[in-house]
Amino acid sequence: MSQRAVLIGAVVAIIGSGAVLYKYFAQPKTTDAASKNLFEAYTQVAAQEISHLLGGRGDVVVLMWGPPADDAKDPAGPPVVQAFCRALPRVGLRVLAKESVPPVPAGYDIVWTADNYRQILERYPQAAALVSFVGDPQVRAENVHELPARRPKLVVVRGGKAENARELFELGVLDGAVLPCVEPPSSDRAPKSAREWFDRYYLFITPQTASELH
Repeated sequence: MSQRAVLIGAVVAIIGSGAVLYKYFAQPKTTDAASKNLFEAYTQVAAQEISHLLGGRGDVVVLMWGPPADDAKDPAGPPVVQAFCRALPRVGLRVLAKESVPPVPAGYDIVWTADNYRQILERYPQAAALVSFVGDPQVRAENVHELPARRPKLVVVRGGKAENARELFELGVLDGAVLPCVEPPSSDRAPKSAREWFDRYYLFITPQTASELH
């Protein structure tokens, strides 16, 4: 099997529709209305948290997968990226650019390389934040010194992994991450607000709250 075929298979398997509504797929009884509420909460609250992290203002570079990923089918990005970008101006932030990250195969996974992360940092030194819809960059302790000393904040919104986030927080590379809750909802009461929907299924982790990662 060619490397391209393996890559396409990995992209399809991992990215799927691009919405990444983690608990929607984990909970077959979730209704269409509930999935819509969760999708809106996922994008709106993530934007709110990032705005809070940046002090309510700043330019943001949004990162999404390039070809052959589903993200690349529309220049504006998949629905989750489009919804997130629409939410940013409402919380005082501006989309400076959308960058397509080349997906690099790593076994049956795909990764965002440290080299590409460094290139984006060099391209957008004026950005207040990089918002990743491509997971965590493959940065390790031995190559942190290769990064610019002053760099935009990095927030992973889609595809982050708790074990990677923990290490990147310790290295001072990561500033925020949206991660799925590992525990099932503790209440049968339906959430009423976007914040309640988000808090039921997701966590927004910062260096100050990284101890919540297990």
